[in-house]
Amino acid sequence: MARYLLDTHIAYWLVSEDPKLDPNLRDEILYPNGNIYFTSDFVLLELTHLNLLGKIKIPGGVKALHKALNSINVELDYISEKTYEVLEEIPILTINGKKHSDMIDRVIIANSIANKATIISHDSKFPHYRKYGLKLLEA
Repeated sequence: MARYLLDTHIAYWLVSEDPKLDPNLRDEILYPNGNIYFTSDFVLLELTHLNLLGKIKIPGGVKALHKALNSINVELDYISEKTYEVLEEIPILTINGKKHSDMIDRVIIANSIANKATIISHDSKFPHYRKYGLKLLEA
């Protein structure tokens, strides 16, 4: 049994049925065959923020999003002390000449490492964290 953390794009694409999410990956998440899929409370925080800014549309807001994730058995994980410990250990990387100081990205990465889970992400910055213990499935 494997554990997978859904990053922000993936969680949003999943519940909005966006065609950007590979149909095979969508089916694997919806019919997990013993694997565990979860997302972070920081993913919900980021999606709420993006919805408020009008960058994405979540009909019914975060309550509806949470209900949708629950209905497909995607668990919600709350940040633990271990996540904060891992977060302190991960350096702020310079990627393509810019510091990657996005707090939410860094917490999601730390959460994945702390939970010994593979993160499913579309974020091009995440591969740079493999050397710090991040297991990544690029989507």
